[in-house]
Amino acid sequence: MRSLHVLIHQARPFHQILLHQAFNAQGVFDVRLSDDLEDTAARLGREQVVDVLVLDQGMPEVCARSLFQHLQPGAAPRALLFVGQGSDQARSLAGEARRRGFRVVGELAWPMSTVALQKALARV
Repeated sequence: MRSLHVLIHQARPFHQILLHQAFNAQGVFDVRLSDDLEDTAARLGREQVVDVLVLDQGMPEVCARSLFQHLQPGAAPRALLFVGQGSDQARSLAGEARRRGFRVVGELAWPMSTVALQKALARV
């Protein structure tokens, strides 16, 4: 597998650490962390191409929609990966992302399975 560039947008520091370690365990070492929506959007616009943007399925819907607005061609990552559970089972941020035309390679629940992460990364 070629080297992937990953950006994790996650507000919870404990989950940031777990995700970072999980990617490292898969041999992915170019992992960046962001807990701020504006910082994440700015990083998508200025950094090298992001292969995988990891988003929390439980992030506020208004924040997700704002971020999706920033993910226009040129700043869009190659794939989105959602982790965790949403607070409302009726809505799915991953489903919203798919409806907007983004490539979603996985929806992983907590606790996250390393096998499921490996399969999601294989789809990238």
